[in-house]
Order: sequence, then C-alpha cells, then structure tokens
Amino acid sequence: MKKAIILLAIIIQSCNNKAAKKHVISSNTEQEKSNSVNKEIADLPLQIDSITSQILIHPIISISANSKNYLNRSSYKNDNITNDRIIHHNDVITGNIVNLKFQAINSNKLISLSSKDILINSITFLRDTYKKTTKEILLYSVIDTDTNNDKQINQKDQSTLYISYIDGSYFKRISITNKDIIHHYKFTLDNQKLYFNTLVNTNKDNTLNTQDSIYYGYIDLLSNNLNIIPYTPI
Repeated sequence: MKKAIILLAIIIQSCNNKAAKKHVISSNTEQEKSNSVNKEIADLPLQIDSITSQILIHPIISISANSKNYLNRSSYKNDNITNDRIIHHNDVITGNIVNLKFQAINSNKLISLSSKDILINSITFLRDTYKKTTKEILLYSVIDTDTNNDKQINQKDQSTLYISYIDGSYFKRISITNKDIIHHYKFTLDNQKLYFNTLVNTNKDNTLNTQDSIYYGYIDLLSNNLNIIPYTPI
C-alpha cells in the first residue's frame, strides 16, 4: 500500500513538472513573438555643422525585426542619406525616430533625450536663431498623444512641438496645459522669441471649432532654460 502511495505521488509530481515546463515555454514563445514585432536600433551619429558646440546626435529608430532593411543597412552616402528611414539634409533630420542620444565629441557618455513613448518625425536646428543670438536650439515635431483614440501612438495621430538645446538639455513640450496640441507658431524678426497658440480638442473631432479651447504662449529663446510664458491676448 505504501509503495502504491509513493508511486502515485511520483506520478503527480512528474505531471506538475511537465505542466510547469510547458507553461514556461509558452511564456517565452509569446515574449519572442512580442519582441519580433519591432526592434530599436541606433543609427550612426549625426552632427550639425558650422556651429560652436561639437555634439554627436545618435538617432534611435524603430524597425520591423523582419525588415530587409535591418539586414541590408547602408552606410553614409554623399547625399547624407544613411538609410531609407534617417535623412539629414541641411539643418533637418527626419526619420522613424523614437529617441535620440547625445554625446559630446570629447566624451564617451551618451545621454538620452526622453524616457517617454514618443515618435519623432523631424528635428530642425534653428539656424537663423543661432546666427542672430548664438543660441543652439533644436525644434522637434513629435507625436506623443493618442489624438484619434485608437489606443495607439502612431503616425495617424496629430503631432506637436518640442524644443531643446543642441545637447538635448531642457527638452520640453511647447504647450500650456500638457494636454494641448500646437496649432500655429512663428518667430519674431529678431529670432529671440517663438510665439505659439495651442488647441485642446475638447470634442475629439480633430478640427478647430467653438467648443475647443485655445491657449497662447511664447518662449524666450534667450533664457537659460527656454522658459514658456503664457499670455492672454483676448
């Protein structure tokens, strides 16, 4: 009788072990599937030329893990196109960018731009502002909000603006309430201020109407931390 009980216990334990192993394998498989959808990789660093600061900008891009472009990546070409996702032309960088890392030319340290889930459509160096003020500033077109309520942040959502210095410091959203999306913006003639208005799309129809809220502000580009100052013109 004792032998039967012992044998039964061994069989039960063996079944439990097999079930546990099966569960672990299933979990790993699901994780592998998840990881195979997109992959983040770093492109080779870019530099903004003819300025004082020597900063390398490393674009972090998101690609499909099954993409042929992931296996057939090209190096720099004469037209400054690194691949079909990152283009550096004049003072504008465009591509399928999810983050940036900044590195001083004389340092091995890399500093991330953001820890948020964002898509960066473009980065523009404000050349005119640099010429008139010597301030080295980047302006970003960023998608950071699910504006069409499909529970995803992707290219179907509206973009807004961010700003930072050339080394990524003081990276901030150009907004008043953090829920508003950029509507219009313009620089003063002396390039010392950037005026803007933003929209809170209250009824989620992605169009400007009387039900929406509009906010006004400007950025003092000469300030030490790119201050955003709200104002009320009406």
